[in-house]
Amino acid sequence: MNNLKKIGLSALAGTLASLSAQAGEMSVGGSAELTYVQRNSNEITGNPLGTNKNISFAGSGELDNGWTVSIYHAMADSMAAVTSSSMTIGMGGLGSVSYDSGTGGYGLSAMDNVVPIAYEEADYGAATGMIDVGTTVASTGSLFWKTPELMPGLAIGLGWTPRGGQGAISDGGSGGEGGSGRGWEATATWSPEMLPGLKVGGGFGELESGGTIHDKDLEETTMFATYAFGPLSVGYQVSDEDDNGSTQYTTDVYGASFNVNDVFSVSYQYGESEYDNTGATADVTAEFEGISAAYNIGPMAIKFTHNEAKNVGGTKGSNDENRELNLSMSF
Repeated sequence: MNNLKKIGLSALAGTLASLSAQAGEMSVGGSAELTYVQRNSNEITGNPLGTNKNISFAGSGELDNGWTVSIYHAMADSMAAVTSSSMTIGMGGLGSVSYDSGTGGYGLSAMDNVVPIAYEEADYGAATGMIDVGTTVASTGSLFWKTPELMPGLAIGLGWTPRGGQGAISDGGSGGEGGSGRGWEATATWSPEMLPGLKVGGGFGELESGGTIHDKDLEETTMFATYAFGPLSVGYQVSDEDDNGSTQYTTDVYGASFNVNDVFSVSYQYGESEYDNTGATADVTAEFEGISAAYNIGPMAIKFTHNEAKNVGGTKGSNDENRELNLSMSF
């Protein structure tokens, strides 16, 4: 058995060396986190100390025609399976095409809340957070095309999923019925050269049969502006989710972060999600307020957040609170 293992490992090492020489480079990264969490007394269910472990693999290469290819795979804390992955083909003047399987780093999913923070968003740890964008094109099993710059600082992207609400499947697999229908979205960001530090953007999308009433569509829109001036960064964002035939949600978020020095930063963020209910149900506004701080020491960081929420989930009088102290190390 030991000899068979040695033979297998030698063959694998030879194959990886051959791939590295022909197809590009592969790197391994990772992180470890230790957290101490305090929540409402009626929500404490176990030890407040916890850990999180992550390992990621990234690879890149260049084709003969000048195009580039890259992959990214991240493993879950349980190390049971690859939980998020993406593949990108850079096509030069034609832009880039990406397949996303759970990273959430593309399109509206990457625009859910872009208001500057030192550590975590104001709804972090709440039983139900702000109602923001990112569900029209799911972050599992979707394609994205990013155009080349049409003008300096302008980036435009298009996203499409053949069936929303479905998890990623293996190659050659076939998704079954259920979930929602097709989803599409368009996004744009612009960092004008004449105003350094300013960034504006937005996007919209639609998911067929994505509403609570499944023969109704789900529509999302968002717009934001952020501005960085020296150590200070400020931002504002408004998002709208129209669950046709049911509740409509409007979310406003604003906040600021400040770099005290090269290693220490603080931030404040406030957000509201208005539940515009249909019928006789009264409208409710959920409120979220949070402060964060981060102290970076090379590959190690100490971070803290304190968040409070009111009318969570659109339920009047349902409040929530979350405090977390985080020690993280990356390698």
